[in-house]
Amino acid sequence: MGARRAEGLAATLLGESLLLRGRWDEAEEHLRRAVELHQSLGASTGEALASQRLAELAVYRGDADSAGRHLERGLALAVEGPLPEHLLSRLYATMALNALEMDDPEAACEALEAAARAAAQYGACPPCEALLHPVAAEAYAAVGDLDRAQSHAAAAEQAGTWGSDAWLAMAAVARAAVAPSRGEAAQQLADAAATFARIGQPFQSARCHLQAGLLELKDDRNEQARIHLDDALALFTQLGSPRGEARARAALGLVRRS
Repeated sequence: MGARRAEGLAATLLGESLLLRGRWDEAEEHLRRAVELHQSLGASTGEALASQRLAELAVYRGDADSAGRHLERGLALAVEGPLPEHLLSRLYATMALNALEMDDPEAACEALEAAARAAAQYGACPPCEALLHPVAAEAYAAVGDLDRAQSHAAAAEQAGTWGSDAWLAMAAVARAAVAPSRGEAAQQLADAAATFARIGQPFQSARCHLQAGLLELKDDRNEQARIHLDDALALFTQLGSPRGEARARAALGLVRRS
């Protein structure tokens, strides 16, 4: 029908669905098509959303530099367009996740502070802003700011009441960041991994298995650690996530030597 704006939206929706389901090559094809279509129309909001998903894909693949370029483009477009309150929190959440995946929680916290400043300036959409809470709980816990970590975990818990299994799994990830013991945190992550697997989000499931395995390893629960790390390795390998695969292999090496 020649409805290019609708075609761009459809390409974005299809791309992000394929991204979450681990079909990354197909996802990239559709998301890049979405960027091209939105650029041709001068549709900054649509291009920013597709750029955010391309950044997320790069994070999953362990390509921090590409993620940064997509995020930089997305942020510039978001503040130019009519819907910054919907886009900025998504972009900063992806930026914080990128930093965490590169073992830099301080940089993740800087992204979260930038998100707070943006919300004060442009406003915020509660469902979009809720995507920040799980990664924020993890980042602030990693730098020892437990008050902020617990605040974001509580906010993630509230989002979990919206009834979506994805929100419930993200709330479990946030709870794990502030759990009183490594054993309880590992169980929260195991529950989240199972939920993400059931709803077809393999990268998130793999990430939870990896974190649970590392926690079990610290408590010398080697068999439980091995199970989680084997699951993480299988998923990362299947997805084509070399950084995740390398981290899981390294952790399994520690299990075998202990």
